[in-house]
Amino acid sequence: MTEAMTKQERVELSYQLLQGAVDLHIHTAPDIFPRSVTAIEAAEEAKAAGMDAIVVKSHSTDTAARAEMARTATRFDVRGGVALNYPVGGLNPYAVLESAKQGGRIVWLPTLSARHFLAHAENVPVLRAESPVGSEGIVVVGDNGNLKPEIEDILQLIKEHDMILASGHVSPSEAIKVFRRAAELGITRLIVTHPHALFVGASAEDMRELASFGAMNEFQYAFVTKVIVPPQTMGHIAELIRKVGMESCHLATDGGQKVNPHPAEAFRLFIEGMLEEGFTPDELRYMTSEAPKRLLAG
Repeated sequence: MTEAMTKQERVELSYQLLQGAVDLHIHTAPDIFPRSVTAIEAAEEAKAAGMDAIVVKSHSTDTAARAEMARTATRFDVRGGVALNYPVGGLNPYAVLESAKQGGRIVWLPTLSARHFLAHAENVPVLRAESPVGSEGIVVVGDNGNLKPEIEDILQLIKEHDMILASGHVSPSEAIKVFRRAAELGITRLIVTHPHALFVGASAEDMRELASFGAMNEFQYAFVTKVIVPPQTMGHIAELIRKVGMESCHLATDGGQKVNPHPAEAFRLFIEGMLEEGFTPDELRYMTSEAPKRLLAG
């Protein structure tokens, strides 16, 4: 059905499908990187577009308080969380606990501070430029092949507070070990952060294995734009989603970069691109609304 659509029909349908959508990954100002919107502005634009909720993220600070301020100011559902990088103490259970107390919804494993990311960041120059200099980076698996003790403590807190665990920029093998343990503990809210990113390097087989633990693979608009070199194509992302299985995938923007459209418009463009790649309105409604709402609920 979507293959026969005209460009104008896809545009009109993308606006309709944006109604009720949830973007679980937006970067907002203030930040160490240039951002196009504050959390309040991102919320206002999402609300105007008819979306249901957004999550704001930072590589360097907990965004739970920022999200609460935006939620109060806009009367729109905005959530936050914490990425376990060096600025918050790395694999720091206390940072997770404080985020939970402030309403934080997502805990990301290390992103810019992850050893795996630091070794594979050539295609994201803007991120690499602000990554820890002279650091070997954070790993979640020790030299003995077991999860670090701090990870066990963090997982217990995530379970206790019913938070979402996201894989950040750790290696696929590390993410598999953490998510396997999370599933054993009964943690059901799991996100594989942009597994299609070259600096993550997950294969379709990795993504399917992560999905076997109940995880959702998060595919993001930012990777078809100027954020990475070279950019990916909508076709490449669509092919991966079909290989992994649409039921184990959701869409987000990873938006907020100055060089890209504002997040709400980026999400619409992503939907439009996926329509052009042949996904049906029902499939896109699942990946942009139903699946992320299920993750965020609570």
